[in-house]
Amino acid sequence: MNETQTIPETQPDVVNVSGYRFVELDHLPVLQADMLHDFAAIGVKGTVLLADEGINAALAGTAAQIGAVREWFGSDTRFENLWLKESPSTQLPFSKLKVKIRHEIITFEPDTSKRISPAAHPAPNMSPQQLQAWIDNKKAFTLLDTRNQYEIESGTFENAQHLQLSTFRDFTKALSDAVESGEIDPAEPVVTFCTGGIRCEKAAPWMLKNGFKEVYQVQGGILNYFEQCHDAHWQGSCFVFDDRVEIKADLQPTGATLCTHCHRAVPGGSSCECQRR
Repeated sequence: MNETQTIPETQPDVVNVSGYRFVELDHLPVLQADMLHDFAAIGVKGTVLLADEGINAALAGTAAQIGAVREWFGSDTRFENLWLKESPSTQLPFSKLKVKIRHEIITFEPDTSKRISPAAHPAPNMSPQQLQAWIDNKKAFTLLDTRNQYEIESGTFENAQHLQLSTFRDFTKALSDAVESGEIDPAEPVVTFCTGGIRCEKAAPWMLKNGFKEVYQVQGGILNYFEQCHDAHWQGSCFVFDDRVEIKADLQPTGATLCTHCHRAVPGGSSCECQRR
């Protein structure tokens, strides 16, 4: 693969891509080494997580560099259907390239005996347009935010329910508690959502296997909803896990910074509440 020049730290045409795929992977150290070599030669920066269950990637570079990354993934049958969602920025949101091997690409149920393979048991997708139509038409359903509480504080859908999670590992217990208390009705249709969809890929199948009658996941998550439906029924911004910290419905950064103490997004030029107490 031909070597290309790494782009400067500030440039008006940075392309950010993120995506995941649940697919059986093996020989992970070899795959890790190949990605590090080839992606470094392309010149992109970001983070790729690899596990037996699949891949989770967030990368940034010029349009040409991202095009080369897409070609790289497309040349491998395991990744040819990897959906990489794009958003622009004026700065690189990553300082280096990392490819890591993990037990899971997204940590979920602590009890391994209760885990469900998303690749073997996918939950039905709901398009952003259909979700908007359900909200427009005031359909009776539960819109469940599966993200952490500090993410939700940046923004969420109007009337969405959440579980006050500090970590996604707590999802199954928190949801079970919400059902037991009557806050969430498992007999009512549920639409789950998260930033890019990966958490819902694990949450929704687990829900279907544990008493919920009708569960959907928003296809492509909040990022795809922004692209397709803009800010319809959305309040605030969206927390993202890179140096942009937050993005608006037009997929542009808000200028927020990250509080290193509580992980909340802080408006540019402000100090976090946790440091003013």
